[in-house]
Amino acid sequence: MLEAKNLAFSYGRKVVWSGVDLSLAGGKIVFLRGVNGSGKSTLLRCLAGRLRPREGEVRFLGKPIFAPARRDLAGLSLVPDVPAFYDDLTGNEYLQHVSRFNGHKEVEERGLALAGEFHMADALDVLPSALSWGMRYKLALVLVLATHPQVLLLDEPFAPIDANADLVLGRELGLLAADGSAVLLSVHGDVAALEAAYTLRLDGGFLYGEAC
Repeated sequence: MLEAKNLAFSYGRKVVWSGVDLSLAGGKIVFLRGVNGSGKSTLLRCLAGRLRPREGEVRFLGKPIFAPARRDLAGLSLVPDVPAFYDDLTGNEYLQHVSRFNGHKEVEERGLALAGEFHMADALDVLPSALSWGMRYKLALVLVLATHPQVLLLDEPFAPIDANADLVLGRELGLLAADGSAVLLSVHGDVAALEAAYTLRLDGGFLYGEAC
C-alpha cells in the first residue's frame, strides 16, 4: 500500500537519515521506534507527503506521492504529534466538513460515536484552542478514524491521551488493520493496548527491522 525506496532527508548539511526502504502492507500494524531526535516525526511526514525527502521515492497504491499532478491522497492520513487546527471551526464543524469531503453521512455518525468512546463528545462544541493537548489529539483521532483511511500514520499517539483513550485507540487500530488497512505509529516504551506485526527502528541515521 505504501512503499519508500532509498529515502534520505537532511536539514542543511545535517543528515537525519538515509537509505530508508520500507513497505507497509494492508492488514499490518507496525511500530516505529527510536530515540528523541532520530527522525521519526520527519520520516512520518515524508511518508505522508508533508515533507519532500532529499532523495528517494514514496509510492501510495503504486503511484509516486510527489508527482506534480498527484492529488488523490485521501486514503493516506497522518496524525502528527501536535495536530494543527484552524480556530474558526468547532469540532462538530470539522466533523461535518470531513463528512462532506468524503461524501458519506456515516463518516459523521461514526465520528460522533468515536467521540463518545473517547469521552470527548462535549468537547466537539468548542473551538480547538480551548482544548488541552490530549483533547486536541483525541479530536484529530476522531476525525481521521471516522474516514477509515487505507494507510494511517500516527506520531506518538499514546503520549498525550488518557488510559481509557489508550484502550479505545488500540481497539480501533486493531479493527482498522483487520479490515485491510496499514498502520504505522511511532511509540516509546511498552504499548499494552496494541500488538504490532513487527517493529522498525531508526538508529544512527538508518532504519532497521526488528521482530516483535
